[in-house]
Amino acid sequence: MKKSVKSIVSVLAVSSCFTGISYSVSAEHHGKAAIEAAVASADRKAEEKGRGATRKPAGVLAFVGLEPGMTVLDINSGGGYYAEIISQAVGPEGKVYAHNGPVYWDFVKGSVGARYDGRLENVELLSPDTEAVDLPEGSADLAIMVLAYHDFYFVHKARAEPQADVESALASYYKALKKGGKLLIIDHVGPKGADAATINKLHRIDPDRVFDEMTAAGFKLDAESDLLANADDSPTESPFRKEMRGKTDRFIQLYVKPE
Repeated sequence: MKKSVKSIVSVLAVSSCFTGISYSVSAEHHGKAAIEAAVASADRKAEEKGRGATRKPAGVLAFVGLEPGMTVLDINSGGGYYAEIISQAVGPEGKVYAHNGPVYWDFVKGSVGARYDGRLENVELLSPDTEAVDLPEGSADLAIMVLAYHDFYFVHKARAEPQADVESALASYYKALKKGGKLLIIDHVGPKGADAATINKLHRIDPDRVFDEMTAAGFKLDAESDLLANADDSPTESPFRKEMRGKTDRFIQLYVKPE
């Protein structure tokens, strides 16, 4: 019996649908395998591997959808803990911009070179005079900011005025991302409604404040995760106290630049 045009179209639609699902699952599996290999790499320091139990980098990077070949901006990457893992996960076809604004650069400029000198060839260091980056528009697939957003409000000699760069910084990250690109934020949960002075004092930030500033910059909240949540932590205590170092209650928000 001759099939109708409608039947043929239906078969093609279903076939296309399943092909897309197959590709998506394959890409996700490939990404997770690359992340796990990077986290387990023999090139990483044992000390940093030991932090994995509380930082959970494999889970974090799988949540954000990191895959080989991506271009990633690591905002205020500090000593490069995440930049190194991402460098290996994206592979030689990928690229990592390890950014440190003026405040972070003042802390790490004397030591960060040891991580990158002669290795991690797909990593480029950025140390601009402000928190903003000057990257080509739409050049990055992904950006991450781990335990660094609250430091926009940190009073420090390297920056003329705390929080002065927030709007321009977020605008530059937005510009750097491709349409559909994502920005991951992880930070210590701070008290609700905390003002700039409290954020500076506690080194914590209210997740709602981050949401308000990110959406004002044009980003859309895509997903949240409780992977790093800890109900035993207090939002009004120092995240550096010995018993909670590395175990704070941390929120995870994933934003997207709309298509």
